[in-house]
Amino acid sequence: MQRIHRFIWLVVFECFLVVSCSSQTTQVTDTPTEAKEVITKRNWSMTPQCCDLNAEFLGVVVLREICISETETKLKLHTKDWKRVCVLKEGMVFRDDLGNQYSFLKSEGVELCPKRTKMKDTPFYLSFESLSSTATSFDLIEDKNAKHAHKPWIFETVDLTHCQWK
Repeated sequence: MQRIHRFIWLVVFECFLVVSCSSQTTQVTDTPTEAKEVITKRNWSMTPQCCDLNAEFLGVVVLREICISETETKLKLHTKDWKRVCVLKEGMVFRDDLGNQYSFLKSEGVELCPKRTKMKDTPFYLSFESLSSTATSFDLIEDKNAKHAHKPWIFETVDLTHCQWK
């Protein structure tokens, strides 16, 4: 009998040790995670990343390509018909879908207004400050009220979401 009592006390004592020495129970609760909007952010570098666009204005002016680096955004355009072209330095709006507006830096292959260059299928370039890496579209608009404006271009909501950056 004494053996049984000793055995029972030994078992109770071991249970006590196991319970008192074990770590606290951790309660895991599943908290619902909020769906977060995924924003595609590109990492611009000094080497430009380019995307073919092929947007057209009235079937005449073609916005062929956009190339973006850390320092500038370069737009490649051309005309499909013989046109006298010039760049409205003060009347050019380049803005993204985030509300940022970018300053005009320079043009290549075409003169600033009022001097016009007669051209067809000849590429020319407009450079602006570097577009935000989170922008998904942009507008390129020549102000119709600007001095020397003659049939101004309007490219609105040019989509960048399908770009294959190269």
